[in-house]
Amino acid sequence: MKDKNATAPSITVGTDHIVEAIEEDIVLGRLSPKERLVEEDLIERFNCKRHIVRQALFHLETIGLVERIKNRGAFVKTYTPEEVEQLYAMRELLETAGAQSIALPLQETILQDLIEIQEQYAKAVEQQDLHRVFLMNIAFHRTLFSATGNNYLSECINEFAQKAHSIRFVAMSDPASLQRACDEHFAMIDALQKQNREQLCTLCRQHLQPSKERYLSLARFNRR
Repeated sequence: MKDKNATAPSITVGTDHIVEAIEEDIVLGRLSPKERLVEEDLIERFNCKRHIVRQALFHLETIGLVERIKNRGAFVKTYTPEEVEQLYAMRELLETAGAQSIALPLQETILQDLIEIQEQYAKAVEQQDLHRVFLMNIAFHRTLFSATGNNYLSECINEFAQKAHSIRFVAMSDPASLQRACDEHFAMIDALQKQNREQLCTLCRQHLQPSKERYLSLARFNRR
């Protein structure tokens, strides 16, 4: 018979869980650019071994969310204005190419998936459930660009979108920006339904601008 007063066994987590948790913390602004990621704190938070934390930090560095500085440790990635411009130039090239590659009329199953995801996204925006907003936004864009039929292109789009997480946190903290993004998602679905590729490409380009501009504006303000 089990002792009701016995302490429940601790549960350790893997590298993927740590990466996903820190990635979300960065996007939602719980971790700020230049903020140090202390190994001991992460070991305690995730109840895991040091080598697991180090593997997670290495992966976060690989995907561009963390930078490790010799003799100082790991920090949330900070982009210079020039790096932001270059990163978003690549995102615009890739996502425009993606929009141009989507076969129209869009496959009905993909269209229905987008509509269902967007309904969940809109509800999360309305409720200010930022955790859900984060997950549904990723799901929306990955589903959209999966329709290119080009796995290499969609993987590149996802990779560069992920690199921008430490830039997007500024827009994620602004309700007006979230609502604008939500409205643009609906407009993208409408463009797909009307088979208006030109409008879809324009929306994909416009969709990238608010997070970039708000980050650059914040950088200019901090230099004063």
